[in-house]
Formats: sequence, structure tokens, C-alpha cells
Amino acid sequence: IALNKVAAEYLAMNPSTVLIPVVQALIGIGWCIIWFYSVSFLISQVPDGYTPKEAFATYSEAYGTESPCSIYEFGDHCQASPGKCTDKWPTGSVWKDPECDVGANGEVLCWRCAPPRYILDVRFFISFFVFLWNNAFCIAIG
Repeated sequence: IALNKVAAEYLAMNPSTVLIPVVQALIGIGWCIIWFYSVSFLISQVPDGYTPKEAFATYSEAYGTESPCSIYEFGDHCQASPGKCTDKWPTGSVWKDPECDVGANGEVLCWRCAPPRYILDVRFFISFFVFLWNNAFCIAIG
């Protein structure tokens, strides 16, 4: 009871002390908002050479083939083959160009690759490490 009495007297003489955790929480929330904004910009920066620039003759050449099996079926007959646009993760999309090119052997090349909307590369993981490091530092200070 004596400890509570001393704490109450201290808070009565220094009421601004109650604002310290509130300010620390606002700084932490501000840091998270700034980091989320910057990382959303960072993951949207897909390198220029990530997807091929050339056109393809068929949709299955560009996109690949889907597996004919259900999620619980396994075996060699369940293999899907990725296309030229979907051979790495995250995958982009395939679109049909209305102005088709003509290949060397006379085939019409209409299918092109669109880059993915985001990419998780080394820069993202470095930024995530910095985020966690600064959060731990703010918690240690607070």
C-alpha cells in the first residue's frame, strides 16, 4: 500500500509522465506506417528484364499448361509445364497483342508477357530486417 501511495504522489506532482507511453506508441505507429509505405513502393519495383520481351505464337507456349489433377492427386500424369511467362515466382500474366508480329518462319506471334505486380527480392528482406531491428531498438529504449 505504501508503494502505491508513493506512486500516486509522484503522478500527482508529475502528471505529464502519463504521456510518455502514449508518445512512444505514436512514434512506433508512425514508424510502422512509414515502413509499410516504403516497402509497398519497394516490392512494386519489378526489374525490367524479369519477364521476356518477345512475343509467342500460342497461349500455351506463353502461359504453360495447367495440371489436369486435383490437389490431392499425385503422379507423373499430374505434371503441369510452365510457360515462358510463368516459369518463376511471382508470375506475371499473359496478354494478347492486337498488333501481332510475324516470326522468321511465318508464324504469327500475338501472345506477350506482362510483369508481375510485385517481387520479393533481396531488397525486401534487407528492409524487413531493418524494420525488425528498429522495432527492437525502439522497444529497448522505451
